[in-house]
Amino acid sequence: MKRALMVVLGLLAFGMIAFVWLGNNESLGPLDGCKNNEELKVYCDFMNPEDLALTPDGNFLIVAEFGGMAPLVEMTSGKLSFFNIRDKKRTEAKIAYGANEWGADDCSRDPSIPFGPHGIDLVEREDGKQQLAVVSHYPGESIEMFELIKEDDWTLKWKGCIDVDGLYYFNDVSLDRSGNFYASHMFESDFSMMRALWNVFAKSDTGMVVKWTKDEKFEELDYTAGSFPNGLALDQKNNNLIVNYNLGDKSILFDLISKQILGVYEHNSPDNVVIKDSFAWVTNHDHSVWQSLGCAESVNCTLPFSVNKLSLSDLSLIESYKFESKNMGVGTVGLPHDESLWIGSYHSDRLAEGSLSFSE
Repeated sequence: MKRALMVVLGLLAFGMIAFVWLGNNESLGPLDGCKNNEELKVYCDFMNPEDLALTPDGNFLIVAEFGGMAPLVEMTSGKLSFFNIRDKKRTEAKIAYGANEWGADDCSRDPSIPFGPHGIDLVEREDGKQQLAVVSHYPGESIEMFELIKEDDWTLKWKGCIDVDGLYYFNDVSLDRSGNFYASHMFESDFSMMRALWNVFAKSDTGMVVKWTKDEKFEELDYTAGSFPNGLALDQKNNNLIVNYNLGDKSILFDLISKQILGVYEHNSPDNVVIKDSFAWVTNHDHSVWQSLGCAESVNCTLPFSVNKLSLSDLSLIESYKFESKNMGVGTVGLPHDESLWIGSYHSDRLAEGSLSFSE
């Protein structure tokens, strides 16, 4: 049995190497400029705008510019930035450093070292302050906490962190109004590319959701175990949690009190999920893992994706917005706002704006 498994893994490795070297899709070549097309308007000069949040005034996007995560790519730092929706301009976030009020007592941050943003979440706290949580992979694994402050412009003030290096490997985070959070532990930090490829077929459990509370305790929610937990979102009104399983090809709605499953949406490779306007908006990759391997040397991974509007009660499909993505990297998040669908990507130098008036 072990020998047969090694043969299969060897064939997978050979296929992966051949796929990356020989290429799989002519559309994965460099894009010609920063040009709009009939389905997407694009705004360039970003570094992998993987996740998005909307400022309380509705005028700016907070953008997590993703450096990368092992074992998929070499780990590098990234950035936090703002995008002015009105004048369509990007500015790097100004970050001040305050006391560690919202993190763990044993966590500190050197202001001279950049962050490695991945998933983000913004909530209004019970005290009225705006709290931004950021999964950071650089220089180690942590959740970084910021206060979003409006002065002349929107700025960020660091307010603490939670160090999980060597303990968890988080992808996304979702806050409650008390400052507690849920985070998706994707897989162990030594997870290999080979195991990731094997899990495309096996879909075995690689991780689960972890809850952190202000008394600095972690709780592993074993009933959420699945294959590569990715984006997640807390429905605070109903005390439910949506979790996307990227290699499990499904999104699941959990009741946090009963720990029961309330709904399942099955669709290829779900990435991030946003709760807005009383719906869940799940972004899915409408292509195979093998196709995405051909993106290794491309700035923009121009592969199709969809943003799916789902019911918050059972994750039943309401509407589907499908994109061929000929002028944009593959979508990882879709955030609806004022008749537009704002789209970020883990493999792109641009974010995009689609229209909510068009759907399948």
